[in-house]
Amino acid sequence: MNCPRCGTACLPENKFCKNCGAPISAASSAQPAAAPSAGPQPAASAAYPGAYPGTQAPPPGMVPVMYQAYPGGPQQVYYVPAQGMQPHAGVGLLQNIQAQIRKIASTDQLEGFSLSQTFSETFKHHDPRAEEEYAMVGSALTTPPIEMVDTNWPKPWMFFRTLMALAIAAVVLYGVFYFTGQDEMNLLPALVFMGAFAMPVAALVFIFEMNTPRNVSIVQLGKLFLVGGVVGLCMAILEYQIQAIANFPGPIEESSKLLAVILVMWGIRGAGYKYELNGILFGCAVGAGFACFETSGYALFNSGSGFVSVLQTETIQAVAKFAQGQITQAQAIAAVNQATIDAAKSMVGLLELRGVLAPFGHVVWTAIAAGAFWRVKQDRPVSLGMLGDKRFLMAFLIPVLMHTLWDLTVTFPKLFNPTTQAQASTDGYIMDGIMAFTAVISWYVLFTMIQQGLNQVRDVKKAQLQATLNHVEATLGLGARRYAMQPQAPAGV
Repeated sequence: MNCPRCGTACLPENKFCKNCGAPISAASSAQPAAAPSAGPQPAASAAYPGAYPGTQAPPPGMVPVMYQAYPGGPQQVYYVPAQGMQPHAGVGLLQNIQAQIRKIASTDQLEGFSLSQTFSETFKHHDPRAEEEYAMVGSALTTPPIEMVDTNWPKPWMFFRTLMALAIAAVVLYGVFYFTGQDEMNLLPALVFMGAFAMPVAALVFIFEMNTPRNVSIVQLGKLFLVGGVVGLCMAILEYQIQAIANFPGPIEESSKLLAVILVMWGIRGAGYKYELNGILFGCAVGAGFACFETSGYALFNSGSGFVSVLQTETIQAVAKFAQGQITQAQAIAAVNQATIDAAKSMVGLLELRGVLAPFGHVVWTAIAAGAFWRVKQDRPVSLGMLGDKRFLMAFLIPVLMHTLWDLTVTFPKLFNPTTQAQASTDGYIMDGIMAFTAVISWYVLFTMIQQGLNQVRDVKKAQLQATLNHVEATLGLGARRYAMQPQAPAGV
């Protein structure tokens, strides 16, 4: 069914349009969509009271707007200032872009979200025991009742401590490796591990803190991170063997990671993981594992910047010069030692770059894809038909498109084939802008999905509290209907 006012596709059970708030009914759907009025908003608001049956006329200067927490959820009308409906041209363009993105993702506008409030606890002191208690959740004994769950925007803080611990360990390892050179090659795996895992793991902890139901354990996240990351990576490598799609990393890797989430979570306490926030966390875990393993491979074998690649190149050059008599044996040995240091520096540079970019890539993309799938799945068993649901497909298109833009040089190599240094610099700036654009869009979509998940938890909490209240009233007899007693005439009358 389409909205008679703006033409947006809506679910049959919706009473109001999720885009413009117009009522949806058999009578209204038969009327053609009216063109939006170009007049001032206060005058247009006069037509709204009758458009929402059962609502009162809006206060002066206010217009009614329909609110729906998530597709298929309850709908209600609230009022906003009319002057807020007429933004400036630049702001209006930005709001239109945001509205189109939310329409594709089937989410609502961010409300009550503030970066300063969200990160207000990040730099405050927390007792070490609080960290242990904070992480001990998700089991049958440690998952809080839904009535005690806080449905406000979370204020994460543990992710920053995780990031600092891993980053400091990586810096110390690199410092020791730099000063000892090839004599301490045993440090190389630890250096790769810390450098590749720091940012993805910290991002995973951040989303773990956003999961307000607190019903997912560290053990479950570990399975998804390790097993899901490996499964996703192996599936992607197998798909890359198909030459027809080998240049399309977006569809290949995003589908592989999502299928890894589904396979690992198949049949595992499905009814207990019914929230969209759970799906977001599951996707983040698999995406983080995928990013860590992929970065580890790049750090060692990436052409031109991986440790092994640089070491081989410079070693071969030193050996060739020694064979031609250009350098002595001692100089060749010194050149090989220097090649080890150069390879380590190149590898660390690659780890730093991919580490900074990690939260804006696989981590957020898989979180969006899995969250969209869980929105459809909820507490039902997995079925292939869920992958064909329009709500999932439209939202899944976002990470696929963002990933494609991110790897534009891979998908369309002929577009970026610089022949001069100036052209290479220009292409670099263009790609930096594209990557920044995809990062902002991806996290904006993810935050709108987190808000949708919080609203879902809030609705479940309200329903549970109401059910508890009804049970108490029924037990105490407070809910029984009492009829007024008929007045009786005084005795003797």
